[in-house]
Parts: sequence; C-alpha cells; structure tokens
Amino acid sequence: MSNYAASGGYYISTSCEKMFANPTTITGSIGVFGIKLDASKWAKDYGIRTDYYPHGSHAASLNPLVPLTPRTKGNITRLIAGHYDYFKNIVANGRSMSVDEVELVAQGRVWTGEQAKEVGLVDRLGGLDRAVSYAKSTHTKSESVDVEYWPRKKGFWDFISGKESLAGIISEAVALVKNSSDETDSIVHLFNEMSELKFAERPHFMLTMDEKTALDLILGRD
Repeated sequence: MSNYAASGGYYISTSCEKMFANPTTITGSIGVFGIKLDASKWAKDYGIRTDYYPHGSHAASLNPLVPLTPRTKGNITRLIAGHYDYFKNIVANGRSMSVDEVELVAQGRVWTGEQAKEVGLVDRLGGLDRAVSYAKSTHTKSESVDVEYWPRKKGFWDFISGKESLAGIISEAVALVKNSSDETDSIVHLFNEMSELKFAERPHFMLTMDEKTALDLILGRD
C-alpha cells in the first residue's frame, strides 16, 4: 500500500497473501457511513414538486425530495450496519482475526502503517519495491524476471491523439456530423450518438420555475 489505503483501499488489499505498508501509509478506516439528503423543505419553499411511484415502503428512502422519517431512518441505519458487518468479516477472514478483534481496530479509525503493523492490519513495512521483491523470492524460481507496471504511462503523443483528448472528441464529433444523411438533422444526430439517447424512447423530466424564484435562488435571497 502506498501513501493512502484507507477504507476502500484497505478493503481490496486485506485478502492478499502479504500486506506491505510504508510507515506513514494511512491505513484502516474500517467503517461505513451513509448520508440521506433531505431537500423536501427547500423544494417546497421554491414550489418544486416531484411524482414518484415507489414499490415497497422503503423504495423512496433515498429520494432527496422525500422527508426523512423515523421509519426510513431505521431502515438506512440497518443497511449501514449490514455493510459494516460485511466489511469486518472480510477483514477478519483476510487477516485471520476474529470479528471482535477487528472491531477493536475498526470503527472508522485510521492508523499509520507503523501503527497498523502493531495492531495486525498489515504484515510488513515497505513500499512497492519490497512487495515486488517478496513476490519474486516467493513465487519465482529465479529472481531474474521482468516486472510490468500497470496502467502503463502514456507518452505525449498518446495524450494529444487519444480518443479521450480534446482533439479526439472534436474529430469524432466532426465525423458524426459528416456521416449524417440529412444536413438539417445533423446536430440532433450528433447529440443522439454522443449521448446514446433516443429522445422518443426514454422518459424525460422537467423542472420549471418563474423568473423571480430563479433569481432568488441564484442570489441566495429569502
């Protein structure tokens, strides 16, 4: 593990054969939290409403325009607790610890790599070079092996000519317009292809408000 391997980084590392961390690696953060955004009062103040068709009593629990009730709060709490228990079990299995032992070092706390080694969350101190050296000595007949590092670093030409570059995006956009059979529909065709959205086949939702309300919202006026 490099500079930072907390929570998700630690989650994907915990089942490996040997865990390496630098002395200052941010390690642990074995915990789960959740946020429920309740914008129902804000929406009501600005005349915004929504229609929804839930299937089940908790189907709209995470809808930001649905108020948080004691019942939905309890449901969200149970979901978070379930994910937390799952996380602890993954760590317990990967580190050969009991769930109770994991709980003592979990609860969302973070440790340095040095501290993490003391409490059993990592095996050895060291960075990528030490991890590669361990893999060579343990899993190869000869340490004279080639090591490939992924993802490979891209060169300057790859950066300016790749599809994800601005030049690549413009090039594809121009090609889409040229390939359109009807010039009057070329722009619509372009956006259809780029967003993969067929306007007549998918439902749309529209939010509207009057000019005064919009200005009040932008300027933060009551």
